Amino acid sequence: MKILAVDASMEACSAAVYVNGEIVERLSVAPRKHIELLKPMTEEVIEAAEIELSELHGLAFAVGPGSFAGLRIACGFIQGLGAGLERPIVPISTLAALAYPILEEHPDALVMPMIDAKMNEVYWAIYGLDEEGDLKIIEKDQVNTLAEIYARVEDIRESIEAKTGQYENVTLYGVGDGWLLDEEALTRLAATLVEDRHYPRAGDIALLAKRDLERGLGLYADQVSPVYLRHNIAMTIEEQKAFRAEKAKEKAEG
Repeated sequence: MKILAVDASMEACSAAVYVNGEIVERLSVAPRKHIELLKPMTEEVIEAAEIELSELHGLAFAVGPGSFAGLRIACGFIQGLGAGLERPIVPISTLAALAYPILEEHPDALVMPMIDAKMNEVYWAIYGLDEEGDLKIIEKDQVNTLAEIYARVEDIRESIEAKTGQYENVTLYGVGDGWLLDEEALTRLAATLVEDRHYPRAGDIALLAKRDLERGLGLYADQVSPVYLRHNIAMTIEEQKAFRAEKAKEKAEG
């Protein structure tokens, strides 16, 4: 199977081709340059993998959550390819893509990806693996303030116990830049931080998409769209003023 995957959901931009068990990938941390990088990166990995676009069996991209502009860029790019090539598309959660490589290394653990959502909030979820090695959702993708997450610690614990049958012996790994927003986060949530992985990678997106493509779960180009999680993707003027005032107050008190 041959799959092209891209990601532009965060500051990093990446493209990868999965070809019969091997991955060719390119990644660059280049904020606000995704629209310039995505096409040449894709051409580079296709050439390096020594295949043609017409040989692809499917496409995949990080559908969100993440940067609104980046999600739209990746989605539009893959939609164009999918429609032109008449190939199925698999949208993959940005948070799932962050969690997956950690779970591959620690299949008995749980992973809580958490990324900075701005506006004093984070995108987060909790994932594990089932007996067949597929991703298992413990806590679905959602957006909250860290304070709201801390207030839900007992609920989260009960959710883990209900879906894994245990809690005390389960290791919870944290991944993503959201963990860097509060130095107490790891202690409050009893997690171990994976420090060297703040961005999802297109190669992991391709691996996750492979399972869905094999099961015939790909979508048509006009069936995919970015997932923002927020109902309102921008603050009103009043909300912006209130947010800046709150940040100024915190800075003055700190």
